[in-house]
Amino acid sequence: MENSKIDELICLTAWSAAFMDGQKDGSKATEDEKNIVRAMRAFFKMDADRFNTAYDRYKTYSDHLIELQDKDPITKIVARYSALKVAFKENEDGADKSNLSDKEWEYIKKIDDSINIKIVYNDIKDEAYKLLDLIINYEKEKLDGYNPDSQIIVNIWYLLREFFNSLEKNNLFDVWEENYLALIKYKSEMQDVFGENPFLKEFDEKYKKQKPLISNFKKEKLAKEKQLAKEKAEEEKQLAKEKAELEKNKTHEYSVSNGIHYCKYCGGDEKWRQFDCKRELGHKYTLRRVQNKFGFDYSFQPVCNNCGDIRHYCQPDNKYEFKCKVK
Repeated sequence: MENSKIDELICLTAWSAAFMDGQKDGSKATEDEKNIVRAMRAFFKMDADRFNTAYDRYKTYSDHLIELQDKDPITKIVARYSALKVAFKENEDGADKSNLSDKEWEYIKKIDDSINIKIVYNDIKDEAYKLLDLIINYEKEKLDGYNPDSQIIVNIWYLLREFFNSLEKNNLFDVWEENYLALIKYKSEMQDVFGENPFLKEFDEKYKKQKPLISNFKKEKLAKEKQLAKEKAEEEKQLAKEKAELEKNKTHEYSVSNGIHYCKYCGGDEKWRQFDCKRELGHKYTLRRVQNKFGFDYSFQPVCNNCGDIRHYCQPDNKYEFKCKVK
C-alpha cells in the first residue's frame, strides 16, 4: 500500500477525530468539526480528490496511526493537536478529558500511544495550539488581505525547537536522537510541506556534540532495563513459587492403612477432602495404635511423627488450627 504524505496523515488524524464525537450522534461529524479539517486542507493545498484518495487507503478511522508512528516529530505533534482541536470544538472553554466523550478520549489516547512523546506535552501545548489556530484561520486571514504563510512557517520550526529543548530538559536523549534521525529521514518531504528548516544545522551540531552523551545514556538505560527485567523475572519466579506452595499446602495426600483413610499432613479422613489441607501447620502423620482417651482399649489413629499429637481434623472454619509443637 502506498504511504500517505505528511499533510495527508495530519488531516486524516483530525478527520477521524470528527467522527469519534459521541456527544450527539457517534456516526456523524458536525459541520464545524469538518470545517477545521477543510481549513487545514486549504493551508496544505490539498484538494478533495487527493484527500479522498488518502482516506480510501485505510479500512478504519485509525489505521493511518500505524504510519504516524514512524514520522517526524512535527507531523506527529501537529496531527495530535489537530485531532484535539477537532475534539474540543464543542467545548472551546475547556481542554481536558472531562470535555471529551469516551470515544474521543480513547482515540486521543491511541494517538498518544502511537507517537509516544507524552512527557513533553506540557512544554509544547501552548505553541502547538497557537500554530493550529494560525493554520485553521489561514483562509480567513487571506481573505482579510493578510498572508499568514511566513508566520505559520516560523511557528512550525519554533515549535520543533521547543520540542527538542523539552526532550533535552527531561534528559530523554534517546528520544532526542530518535526524532533527530526522523527529521533527517523526512527532510525533503518536510521541506516540501513546511519550508526549509532554519534550525537543522543547529540540530546537526548539537547531535555531534551530544552523541557521546546519547551513547552513554542509552548504555545506562539498557543496563537499567536489563536490571529491572532481571528483578521482575526474579519477583515473578518468587511469586510463582509462593503460589505453587500455597496450592500445595491446600492439597491433601491420602494414605490407607488398616482400612482407615487419612491425610499425611492434616490427618483428616476423606470427608474433609472438600476443604483445604493445612500442611503449613507442620504435622506429618502416620497411622499408629494408640490407647483411647476414655477406656483401656486401643484403636488406630493418625499420629504426628514430629510432635506425637493425635490428629486434629482440618476445620472448615479454620477455628482449630493446632500447629505442630516441633515447628
